[in-house]
Amino acid sequence: MNKRCYLLMTFMLVHVSALARAQSPNSVVAVEPNLVPLMKALVEERQLDIRVIGSEDVPFSITNQRFKMGISSKKWQDREIAQFQQKFGYKPTELYFTADVIAILSNEKHSGQKITLAEVKKLFGCNPSPEVIRWKNDDGSSGDPLVPFAIDKQLVMHEEFSSWVACGESNYVATQFLADQPAFEKKLSSQDGAIGYVVYTDQFENSHPLKIIDDLGESYDVNKETILSGRYPLASVYYMYLNLPPNREYFNE
Repeated sequence: MNKRCYLLMTFMLVHVSALARAQSPNSVVAVEPNLVPLMKALVEERQLDIRVIGSEDVPFSITNQRFKMGISSKKWQDREIAQFQQKFGYKPTELYFTADVIAILSNEKHSGQKITLAEVKKLFGCNPSPEVIRWKNDDGSSGDPLVPFAIDKQLVMHEEFSSWVACGESNYVATQFLADQPAFEKKLSSQDGAIGYVVYTDQFENSHPLKIIDDLGESYDVNKETILSGRYPLASVYYMYLNLPPNREYFNE
């Protein structure tokens, strides 16, 4: 998790803890199961009066179990908002929380090119047998073979991408895992066919990540608009939902 996301999570949890003290002795936060270890560690470190539980259905947990806060990678549907409003008399407060974004970087010889989502899965995902994938030249001919790299243990919140690269006994990945970012950048710059995935932060903005072509044939850059709109295929966007009544004077205490 990057520092900005960590600070934001701390800030929001502290404020929800204040809300909990004002309204209930036991505050429960419902989060998607893959976020439970991360959130529990944060709550414990900050010594907050919040209990974190995993929920496969965050809207249900907030509406029917009366939890004060939930974090989900799915926006509430109209019917879920209507059910909440019918019960409490007001709508849930929705906040953009954070986004976990995977960017595909390559040797500068190929920077700015495109890669399909299917090729990403085939290149970095689990396969029963080795398969060489090559760059496509402008004239349609085959170019350098792709050599996949990644930084070890960097996937924290991106559940979908993690599922692509976590293999069983009969499959394996061709990706070579490196210890840290300097080692990763060195590989990218020194090998023509090098390509790798990273958890995207602002520091990679000038690295010209590859455009991703989705299953419908549309290509998308990594930018704020495509991420928040849900169009960039390798982004998991997380939203925070709060049960906040219209009178919020307790936040000023």
